[in-house]
Amino acid sequence: MSFRNNSIARKLTFIITLTAFIVLAISSIVLVWSQFYSSREAIAHELNSLAGVSGFAVAPAMIFGDDQAAHKMLQALKTQPDLLAAELYLNNAATPFAMFTANKNAKASLALHNTAQEPCGKAVFTSQQVILCTVVEMDGDVLGRLYLQADLYRLYKGLGNTLALFAGALPIFCLLAFFTAHRLGTVLARPIRHLADIATLISHDENYALRAKKYADDEIGQLTESFNAMLEQIQLRDDMLSAHSRKLEQLVEQRTRSLSDTVRQLSASNEELKDFSYIVSHDLRAPMINVQGFVNELALSLGDLRKNMDEVMALVPEHKKAALLEILDDDIPTSTRFITGGVAKMNQLLSGILKISRLGRQELNISVVDTQRLVTDNIEAIKYQSDQASAQFQVQPLPPVEADPYLLAQIFANLLSNAIKYLDPKRPGKIEIWADNQPDHVSFFVRDNGLGVSEKDQKKIFEMFRRGSNHTVEGEGVGLNYVKSAIKRLGGTIAVESNPGQGSVFSFTLPKR
Repeated sequence: MSFRNNSIARKLTFIITLTAFIVLAISSIVLVWSQFYSSREAIAHELNSLAGVSGFAVAPAMIFGDDQAAHKMLQALKTQPDLLAAELYLNNAATPFAMFTANKNAKASLALHNTAQEPCGKAVFTSQQVILCTVVEMDGDVLGRLYLQADLYRLYKGLGNTLALFAGALPIFCLLAFFTAHRLGTVLARPIRHLADIATLISHDENYALRAKKYADDEIGQLTESFNAMLEQIQLRDDMLSAHSRKLEQLVEQRTRSLSDTVRQLSASNEELKDFSYIVSHDLRAPMINVQGFVNELALSLGDLRKNMDEVMALVPEHKKAALLEILDDDIPTSTRFITGGVAKMNQLLSGILKISRLGRQELNISVVDTQRLVTDNIEAIKYQSDQASAQFQVQPLPPVEADPYLLAQIFANLLSNAIKYLDPKRPGKIEIWADNQPDHVSFFVRDNGLGVSEKDQKKIFEMFRRGSNHTVEGEGVGLNYVKSAIKRLGGTIAVESNPGQGSVFSFTLPKR
């Protein structure tokens, strides 16, 4: 388990133990470092005192050139346990005047120091040894130099003992710090753990009547009081919400019953309206056909009457003959043409109503439709009209969709024929068809550069028997309403964007089933 996911008690124990270890380790390092330098200073001070005494002792022998006496005096230094060598040089001499050595390699080392003629008075420490140079004087005259070389064994032994002491004591102190931190962390984390347990229990059981125990008057105690106060507010609001929820459920139940009744009534009314539209559009066609038939019979009878009237026209007075011919040749034929046109118009409107009424009754046959081929077939079907309008089609790759093939064919047929019908005769027609394939739906677009639709007409052109302001093109106002109803049956929507004089873009969206 990572440190972040540990309990607060474990985190506190770890932090306190680690802090104690770091403090003890740093303190040990500082103490050892301090002991190391203080021991070096003590050794340098002892050598300096020993060099002063020895230099005072050998000064008379150097004055009288008695190297034997000087040698004997230096041999007395062998009682010093750390001293490795001592060499006495006269001024500017390359060889020692007298010497003492406990190490055969010390002579060459001291000779090098004498040759370098380094300033005396300061001890020179290496990793294992220390060398001190002192000037031998008598009555203010410099007689020569005395070099002392000592071992640092005692220094490192003392440091080793100190390190061993710290190494043995550090685990004990860390163990004591761990147990102290563990106990302290447990005590400090107990109120927090209690709060966490209460919060988990409330979250699981949603029992806001529970309260946390206050252990002390510290910050955690204040947090506990605030937590309990928050629980009281939540419990109060929960009770209020429960009361409102019960009232809302009752109100929703009443509204649902009322809405269900309304939906049933609307559904029944809608079915009755569909039946009425079907009956009206279907049954009215028979009387209209009869009217058209009798009008045709009237025209035939009028022709027969006109032939028979030619034989008696000679017997009719001239002033009545002109009036009779105007009635037979002008008034009656004009009236029959108006009647025939009105019957044809009424028949087209009834056909539109019947077509839309049948759309609501038609059972959908959903299958995968190759829209690329469907659009190509529709373009071929209206090739004569497009050639007459000098229209060019640009069809981009279209994806297959799941839809009713018949309805989708009717949708494209109406949109493409409308695009040709409303082209501007002043410029060559251009009609583009493309699609936008999205994860949950497919959008199809039909764009033309025709007359366009004004903004105020863009909504009403989808309504039954409603057309735009441009009435120079014949139509009944049924096609786009049929397209809208068919797309709605397939679960999609239709929209139009248009600029008068520039063209229109009709788009419809079908869901992916």
